[in-house]
Amino acid sequence: MIHAKDPLKKKRIFVGFNSAGAAGIFSWTRVLRRRGYLIDFYGIGKEHFDMPVDILLNFPKNNFVFFRHRLLKFFSLLFKYDIWHFNYLECFFFYPLNLLILKLFRKKIILTCRGTDVRDRFDFLPNALLTKTDLKKIPEFYKMQNLYRPFWSRLNQAIRKKIFILLADKVILTGPFLVSSVSHYDKIIPYARENNLHKDKGGLRPRQSKKIVIAHIPSSSIIKGTKIIKKAFTSLSKNHRNCEFKILNNISHKDVIIEMAKADIIIDQILVGWYGGQAVEAMMMGKIAVAYLNAAYFQFVPFSNEIPIWNASPWSFKKDLETLIKIYPQIKAELSFQSIKFVKKYHSSEKIANQYRAIYLQTLK
Repeated sequence: MIHAKDPLKKKRIFVGFNSAGAAGIFSWTRVLRRRGYLIDFYGIGKEHFDMPVDILLNFPKNNFVFFRHRLLKFFSLLFKYDIWHFNYLECFFFYPLNLLILKLFRKKIILTCRGTDVRDRFDFLPNALLTKTDLKKIPEFYKMQNLYRPFWSRLNQAIRKKIFILLADKVILTGPFLVSSVSHYDKIIPYARENNLHKDKGGLRPRQSKKIVIAHIPSSSIIKGTKIIKKAFTSLSKNHRNCEFKILNNISHKDVIIEMAKADIIIDQILVGWYGGQAVEAMMMGKIAVAYLNAAYFQFVPFSNEIPIWNASPWSFKKDLETLIKIYPQIKAELSFQSIKFVKKYHSSEKIANQYRAIYLQTLK
């Protein structure tokens, strides 16, 4: 229950931008809006996969005009908002100056780190990567992030990350897979999703197909491990005629939900070592979600022994998925029930909104 003298009710909250996780951000900011909080979720540029935002900012592509428009927009909003919540280490313009201006005017800064914005090393990688040998066995994403990235790119990321974290009043992570990539953090707050997704989108309706439909719908093929998944699909399709394997690229978030409703098993991501927002959506719809869960991260979250995700690593993905296919008829009902229960308990937009509200209140003390 919100106290009548809730100090947050007198504040305006800026949330931006839309680089990643927009569906989840939009869902929990709706909860706070319904409770009477003055919170706006801003997107910038072309909206990624038609994700929802409150206000979409479009700026000219000419570099000088682009900078000027961003600068003017920032100063037009500076005195409108008291709390500035940035996602994905992105702000309006040159970030040290942008953040210092906010500090100068005694604004509160919240930073939520989401993934590739801060991730710079992978502690869960095989020894092959650490010794830079046997490179053929290393997934392309790891090579891109650790071996092939230019020095200046890595240096810029390191400086940007250090400045953001230094100037932020609170630092939030979306998952334990980012713990080793930041100098410190205040809390891990998982992705948010709507509680009624499984009802509204037909996730629990009887399906017509007699085959087990296994779908992979990547937002980024390199990051999600699509190359490995595609290879496994091709091989497994030869011996498992009772399955239909689907890989769908570059579709809107609305269509992603529709396609997931048609599937039985959803392959999320198998490289990062943790599950993403799509796995949360799949579980809320009662689907079986597949992702690579690195056991080294379990210590950082209180619900590690409750995660109802089928664990499949990039090094044994085909074998892990085939095992799931064989026992799917026996486990689907229980795993479906546990998936919906898990998401409602840890990922519901109501509960995530409560956690961010608590963070905002802490910055006001």
